[in-house]
Amino acid sequence: MIMDFTNRIAVVTGATSGIGESTTLKLLEKGAVVLAVGRNEEKGRQLAARPNCRFYACDLADADAVEALCRSIAADYPKLDILINNAGMSLDGTVESLSLDDWHRIFALNVDSLFLMSKYLIPLMRANGYGRIVNIASTAGVVGAWNLHAYSATKGAVIQLTKSMACEYAKENILVNAVAPGGTLTPLMAAIGDGDLEAFASLFPIGRLGQPEEIANAIVYAASDESSFMSGSVIMVDGGFTCV
Repeated sequence: MIMDFTNRIAVVTGATSGIGESTTLKLLEKGAVVLAVGRNEEKGRQLAARPNCRFYACDLADADAVEALCRSIAADYPKLDILINNAGMSLDGTVESLSLDDWHRIFALNVDSLFLMSKYLIPLMRANGYGRIVNIASTAGVVGAWNLHAYSATKGAVIQLTKSMACEYAKENILVNAVAPGGTLTPLMAAIGDGDLEAFASLFPIGRLGQPEEIANAIVYAASDESSFMSGSVIMVDGGFTCV
């Protein structure tokens, strides 16, 4: 399947590492103009050195910073085609061990930033008569996860918000879907250590963890014209993890 993003303008949050970086590179390869959003300014400058890529530095856990970011994007690109809400964090803990500050911190990035980016940028899609929004969820939002109570709650919220947004905007040709990765070898995951990674990988029927590029493939499909009859879907890219 050939997916052509020529003349499409895409915003990717969390673009400076892992799944977000892989998605940014794939969209650039397929002809999109990519507005890469992240906190790592050194990596952002490297991305921006590529043709058709522009970097916006932003702490997406800061609501005021997100609003200012979206004002800048709207001024630079009054019509927008694609929004990939990828920025997120994980946080170990249970309802007993987590503090309320921890709870608010992970929701600010994983849920509030998605809400705010969509709130401010959907009008640019409406002006364009076209939109694709892809929200990055997780298997933890579908089946839960030990010691990841807040993270699981945020990803469950992402899935339900995706479905509600899909109902709301499909008739305006703004299609909203989610991609739910399983364990993926991002820099954050790699910090766990080889032994623990091997044990985790053994839980996957496919026998290994995913690569960021494999998740990006699904994201790019959901962001493409080829996904024209798909809205409100949750694409599981998890090596069979949720099948057992």
